[in-house]
Amino acid sequence: MNKRVIAILIGSLLATPSFAGPKNRAPKEESIGVGSGVAIGALAGGPIGAIIGGAFGGWLGDRFHHERSARRMADERAADASEHADSLQQLLVASEHTVAEKDAQLYSERVEHRRNLEEALAVEVFFRTEDSGIGGGTEERLAKLAALIGPMEGATIRLEGHTDARGTESFNTTLSTARAEAVRDALIRGGMPADRVIVTASGESGSVAAEQDADGMAMERRVALDVVDVNGESRVADVVID
Repeated sequence: MNKRVIAILIGSLLATPSFAGPKNRAPKEESIGVGSGVAIGALAGGPIGAIIGGAFGGWLGDRFHHERSARRMADERAADASEHADSLQQLLVASEHTVAEKDAQLYSERVEHRRNLEEALAVEVFFRTEDSGIGGGTEERLAKLAALIGPMEGATIRLEGHTDARGTESFNTTLSTARAEAVRDALIRGGMPADRVIVTASGESGSVAAEQDADGMAMERRVALDVVDVNGESRVADVVID
């Protein structure tokens, strides 16, 4: 009976915070483990058992403390990982939104480029009969066309000169060549690479207007521009020379 009372008193004393001293206070789990171990050891083996039980209880309490700290750290890491995943998801959504905006912008630019190209290709320039010179207004429009087509890698402009049926075939072939070359030179001055401009001359071979049809013959005195872009599509414009 006396051993049991002594064991209980020793266990109670060791379980209190003051037992460890004010400066080297053990964690709560370790203190509880020490007290419990002492009490159990005293009941089992007297004062020696109390000492052994106290040591075992301290080890057990320390283990509980480390396990609880490990769980807390694991929970914190999981929370950080979840927060990081949310941040990555937000970045992904923002990136997808940016890509969609860029796609829409590029599509709008392509549409605008096509519109400008078609406007530039709508070229009609009138000159006097047997003339092959190009005026300032035509020069500017051809320069605009060259600025649009030049940056398009692989795009080629094919020029085909025409005349009406008046004059000899030889003269008209030479005149249609001069007209096509005048357009070519203007395009080159506007920045179009010379090796991407092809000149052909059809002379009067495409003429169908009667000699008395002045308006019809005026439409036949022209240079046709056939632009082949990078997609293999083409658009034809006429430079009509009167």
